[in-house]
Order: sequence, then C-alpha cells, then structure tokens
Amino acid sequence: MSLVDRERIKLWALQKIIGPELERFDQVYDDLVRGDTPLINEICNHVKKGKSKRFRPTLLLLSAKHDGGIDESAITAAACVEMIHTATLLHDDFIDEALTRRGLPSVTHHWGPSTALVMGDYLYSKALDCLVQAELHDALRMLARTTVLMSQAEMMQIETKYDLSISIEQYLKIIYRKTASLIESTCEIGAGLNPELKDRAKIFGEFGSKIGFVFQITDDIFDYLGDERRLGKPTGQDWEEGRITLPLIAALNNAPESEARALLDGAKDLETEDRKAYWPEVKTFVMKHGGVDKARDMARVYGDEAKQAITPVARGVQKDLLAVSVEYVLKRLN
Repeated sequence: MSLVDRERIKLWALQKIIGPELERFDQVYDDLVRGDTPLINEICNHVKKGKSKRFRPTLLLLSAKHDGGIDESAITAAACVEMIHTATLLHDDFIDEALTRRGLPSVTHHWGPSTALVMGDYLYSKALDCLVQAELHDALRMLARTTVLMSQAEMMQIETKYDLSISIEQYLKIIYRKTASLIESTCEIGAGLNPELKDRAKIFGEFGSKIGFVFQITDDIFDYLGDERRLGKPTGQDWEEGRITLPLIAALNNAPESEARALLDGAKDLETEDRKAYWPEVKTFVMKHGGVDKARDMARVYGDEAKQAITPVARGVQKDLLAVSVEYVLKRLN
C-alpha cells in the first residue's frame, strides 16, 4: 500500500525524508529567535514547549528539496516562516484574550497582553530583518505581502465579529488572508529556492494556497468535533469569541427558514457567559443541518484542487510527499 493510500496519515511520514534538514532548521530557528533580553529568551523557551508541528517549514523544505539536497537558504527561509507563524499565534491570543495555547498557558495569560503584543512584533520584525540580512529578496517580498494580508484578515474578523449574516464568500476571503496566504508563500518560496523548480514556483504557491484553505476549514471543524485534550484549547471557542465559521454558515444556509430564525433569535445580543451556555444548542443545530458535512466536502474539493495543481510539475517522491500533505491536513481530525 502506498503512502498516499494509507488510511491514517501521520505528519512524521512527511518529515521523515527531510529529517536532517529539520534538525538543522531547529538549530537555525533557535539561534534566530534568541534575543538580547532575558524575557525574550524566557518566552521563546516557553513557546517551544508547545511543540510546534512545523507544518509550514516542512512544506517549504519539501518544495525546496532537489537532487543536491536542500540549500541552506531554504532552511533560513523556513525558520523565518515559522517565526511569522508564531507571531500570528501570539497576536491571536492577545486579541482573543486566550488562556491557553497548545496545552500551555498563553503568553497573554502568563506574561500579560502587552508582553504578548510586543513579542509578536519582535518575531515579525526579526523574521523580516533576517530575510534582508540573508538577501532572500523574493522571500522577503512574499512574506511582507503576506503579513499585510494577515493584518487585513484580523480587521475583517473584527468587522464581522458576532455577525451571523456573514456569507461563505466573505468567510473564504478572510481565511485566504488569515491562513492560506502564508502557506501559499511558504510553498512558493521553497520552490523558488529549488533550482529544478524555480520557474514553476507560482504553481507551488497555488498548491499551498489550496492546502491553506483545507487547513483552516478543518481547523474550524475542530470547534465542533475536536477533543480538548488533543487540541490544547477549548472546543466552542470560535463561537464564544464571535468568529462565525463555515460549519455554522453552511448550517444556516441549509436549515429551514423557521429553524434558522429561531437560532438567530436565540443568539441575539448574548453576553459572553450566555454565549458559552448557548453553545450546545449551536452545535446541535450545526450537526443537524449538515454544517460539518458541508465544511468537510469543501475541504475535500480544495484538497483535490491542490493535488491537481501540483501534479503537472512535481515528480517522484516529492510528488507523493506533497500529495500526502493534503491527506494529512484532511485527516488530522481522525
């Protein structure tokens, strides 16, 4: 049975072939985030205990891998991508006043919101400065654009907070900027640093964008089906914090008008604790009216589009591994 056909896809299967490069990535990342103040180092050590799955660096390094190996510049770029991703998590927790992240106290909760905000800014700026110093100008251009898009997504989420009239189209615009744009840049950067694929980097970017949609949609499904012990954060959190995601949007579209109206009336003007108490009713509504099923179906469509994008340009082991990355994201709820 081939790797792609296995029922349960594990991330280690993606990372096995780039094990030495990932070890080098860990060293480079640790060196880059090390700061000039004890507090920066203390926070970085805390964040690392959360054990990032290194999914984005894995995609970059897989895209960059060629017959001669993986260039050091790709490892540096992967470390910068991980810094930017970590910065977004710190800022997300600051905005959401989150108590935990990856099963540990969030930086916001442990050190305070001001420290979390500044630490996120530090990681953003350190990543961009590192790209300048390494003269990785294409990567700098792409990641600078990506940080703008991610900031736009945060503003769009603020604008649509608690808005149960949000459309699927609006939702997709937000998650492209919030999640897919960084994975898009990750894969395009990796291919651009691969001498065998440099002229096809845009196609790898398209592949990454599609995986990004899959990643965020399945992440939003976690809120309805996830296990708190595995997630490291409470289920129902998106609902409580006012983020209206695809499962609920789809269920509202599918439900009879009378039932949709009843849910909307019940959710109107709820305070924070009341929203938490209303969560079981929202979850039941979403499951009854096929919201999770619709989200799964859309994730699968994006996954198929990702594979179709990469098929004409990837070859051999690389093609299989990148296809496996799609299955990993789709099946990580299992």
